[in-house]
Amino acid sequence: MSLDYSWLSDGLYQTWLLRGLGTTILMSLLGIVLMLVIGVAGALCLHFRLPVLETLTTVLVELFRNTPPLVQLFFLYFMLSEVGLKLTDPTTGRSVPLFSGFTCVVLSLGLYNGAIAVEIIRSGLLAVPSQTVEGARSLGYTRFQTFRHVELPIGLRLSMPAMTNNVVSLIKTSSQAALVAVPDIMYGATQISLETFRNLEVMLLIWILYVALASLAVVILRRLGDVFRIPGYGVQAS
Repeated sequence: MSLDYSWLSDGLYQTWLLRGLGTTILMSLLGIVLMLVIGVAGALCLHFRLPVLETLTTVLVELFRNTPPLVQLFFLYFMLSEVGLKLTDPTTGRSVPLFSGFTCVVLSLGLYNGAIAVEIIRSGLLAVPSQTVEGARSLGYTRFQTFRHVELPIGLRLSMPAMTNNVVSLIKTSSQAALVAVPDIMYGATQISLETFRNLEVMLLIWILYVALASLAVVILRRLGDVFRIPGYGVQAS
């Protein structure tokens, strides 16, 4: 068996792959931002035991964390159109969904991994030594000031290893975007496979690209963890 990558010299296929790679990276970055926002907001509600919001956060975390991300994506993609969130295309006059497949994928990634991030950040907050919190309170910090300036910065640093795994999971899960016709790298690879019938070669290339993306994310997050690590807190860097 010999591998044939001559199709890679085709400019059209190169364009599909590069655009797909850019789309995958953009979706992942936006999903990570949304994930962190949800994670911090949810952890805050649970940490402060806010009435109503604590219960609502717990229910949503369990809902999104314990259902498949693909089911959530399909639910968002079809449900948002069914409830009437549509607009009229001025060019064709046709009714199109208000939220595109790209937007639904970002929402799906942010919600699913954000639900996991809530528990990760909450665990980091609980790992902050009580003596540190009491010291901040003795200096006159309010409860919220202690959270903002002491607990959250330290808790985020302590949760970095687990958050790294969550980010890698988000990048891998972004491949489901092809199922709602988002032209990501997986979508481009599928189109190339259908035209060239070089399924093995295409899938090997995509495999390598996803490994490279995930590995790059791990390296960046580990470097950030080393830069922002507070001596005496968490696992010492090897």
